[in-house]
Amino acid sequence: MSSIQEIEEIAEELQLRGDEKKNFIIEQMDKLRKLQAEKEEREAKLQAEKEQREAEAKLKMEEMRTQLELAKIQAQASQQSEHNLTSGSTRSVHEGENSKFKMPKLPAFLDRKDDLDSWLLRFERFATTSGWPKESWCTPLSPLLTGRALEAFCHLSETEATDYDRVKEVLQKRYNLTEDGYRQRFRTCSPEEGENPSMFIVRLKTYLERWMKLAEAPQTYEALRDLFVKEQFLDSSPADLSTYLRERRLADLGEVARSAELFLTARKRQLSDRARQGITHE
Repeated sequence: MSSIQEIEEIAEELQLRGDEKKNFIIEQMDKLRKLQAEKEEREAKLQAEKEQREAEAKLKMEEMRTQLELAKIQAQASQQSEHNLTSGSTRSVHEGENSKFKMPKLPAFLDRKDDLDSWLLRFERFATTSGWPKESWCTPLSPLLTGRALEAFCHLSETEATDYDRVKEVLQKRYNLTEDGYRQRFRTCSPEEGENPSMFIVRLKTYLERWMKLAEAPQTYEALRDLFVKEQFLDSSPADLSTYLRERRLADLGEVARSAELFLTARKRQLSDRARQGITHE
């Protein structure tokens, strides 16, 4: 590509003078800058396409590894499930039922489509009514997991992967099915498409009950009242104080008040500081 010196030499060869020479040089320099910009744009596009191909290749490799892991788990499940579940249904055999226990076909959990909590509840009810021993539940469970649920399961150790309660805990955390998760669901949920009023009310009750259970709050009016008052207090408090109190999982309102008072006193602040902070941020 020509330089400014080369352009000036061309202008001399053309015997350009004064403004004519100046305009010629400016015009040629503009063309050079345009060509350079186009070159850089092409190079950036090629680099972006290269990075995209590499990312797609990496994603495909990860998908292949996930599929291989799933195939491995399914193979293990097919080898062990019938033996484990049959041994758990010996009562039926002793009672004279000679039919062979067969592994039922349960629908797989579809990541980002199915509600994990509801899906696990259905799985547990099916396992219980089928008489499966709980220590074998992970065997039929693992081949039914997909997406983030399968990823979370595969990250468990061999010992943890055979403990249903541990597997359930990890899955619930992966999908934010925690005390705070249910609190947020209860506060922000809205009717879903095709959901009638009765169904929506049942879902609200379910979120509230599970929120209370994970908060270890008794199923009483007083406990529900204190839970709501505590949450409103935390939501209305300065962010750092709210985080401080949530981390301590205080259930008693008296303890909440005392801890908040100590926190504010140590920092020479007041509970109303939140409002002033909001004005400052604006």
